[in-house]
Amino acid sequence: MEPRDKGSSRGLLFVLGATAVAGASGYLIQLLAPRLLTDTDAYLSFSVFWSTIYLLGSAVGGIQQEVARATRPALSTDPHSRLAGFIWGAIAIVVVVSIGVGLAVAPVAFGGSTGGMTAALVVGLTGYALTSIVTGLFYGLQRLNDVAALIVVDAVLRAVAVTLCLAVGAPADAVALAIAAPFGLSVAIVWTVARRRVGRAYTVSATPRQLAVNAGHTVLAAASTGVMVTGMPLLFRVALTDATLTAVAALTLLVTLSRAPFIIPLMALQSYLTVLFRDDPGRAPARIWRYLAFAAAAAALAAVFAWFAVPWLIEVISGGAYQVTALMSAIVVVSAVLVGCLCITGPALLARARHRLYSAGWVVAALVTLLLLFQPWGSADARAVSALVLAPIVGLAVHLIALRRTPLVASFAGSATERE
Repeated sequence: MEPRDKGSSRGLLFVLGATAVAGASGYLIQLLAPRLLTDTDAYLSFSVFWSTIYLLGSAVGGIQQEVARATRPALSTDPHSRLAGFIWGAIAIVVVVSIGVGLAVAPVAFGGSTGGMTAALVVGLTGYALTSIVTGLFYGLQRLNDVAALIVVDAVLRAVAVTLCLAVGAPADAVALAIAAPFGLSVAIVWTVARRRVGRAYTVSATPRQLAVNAGHTVLAAASTGVMVTGMPLLFRVALTDATLTAVAALTLLVTLSRAPFIIPLMALQSYLTVLFRDDPGRAPARIWRYLAFAAAAAALAAVFAWFAVPWLIEVISGGAYQVTALMSAIVVVSAVLVGCLCITGPALLARARHRLYSAGWVVAALVTLLLLFQPWGSADARAVSALVLAPIVGLAVHLIALRRTPLVASFAGSATERE
């Protein structure tokens, strides 16, 4: 059975459009938060919870890429072709980790009660795990319309819920639940509609154990991605203790708003790129370099725009509460494009079943980020800039060297007997 969306550029456009909707809804929330949460501590608490759930969610999201890579239209009755066992195991791990993190972090970083904020983390990350598995399934079958539907439903539910909570001055626990609940709700809504079409139309080219091992690599890489993207507000608050709260909040707002247009779409398309490179390995090398060249051109143009426009936008958005320099704005935007390049080279390695090399690039970049942020010398701005720029460059170098040594045009085995 061929998936309805296979080879359809329209399906890709739907995913890109859905990602734009999700990005816009995230922007709406991030624009409203500093306006409605006028107290700096309240805003930072909101940002830190948002950062924490998406940081952990980014790690959980690594499941999506492995499920997408291993999923194909059903051609046999392979006894290992179902995902049920893997799903229950993944959820159990996510729940345990969520409770542990919530109990440890909530008392010192969140504004609400420990129990309420921990419960929100459990709800959100369980839903995130289900979202990752279902979208991975859809990507593997190239059912891109279903991927787009899930992205949009999730984003709209969250935008409505969080906006209402902020508008009525709801307590932190309620705001946290509004951020977390849409993950699971959107899966329930979309899967109810898509289940009949998908049915048993898929098979997974790995045993549950091999799927779990491979997913471990993609989760590790995704966690490292989260450190460099959604985890930055949390890291800034912990690492930049020599800066004022206002300076940290200004940098947080700049990074949150300036990097999203470049990083979020490519992060969302990693599973699509993995399947694209997997199914057409002959054209993969040319595509990789073409995409990287386009990213370099985008970085140059975006840096110019950021230099002239972003400082003014930050001041307007924050109502004059926060200011950033033109140079810092341009640097932050360029750093976003560098991270986006990792979202191109990474799927190319994953498509070749080079899980260790794929995760190595992200892990090295994350470690460099932490090392530079927490180094004992240099000003807060200098540490932030070096972490934002140098870390993705090092990770990208790891991926490019690995790609040079990996025969991308070799036929993809697509079976349980992968090299890594």
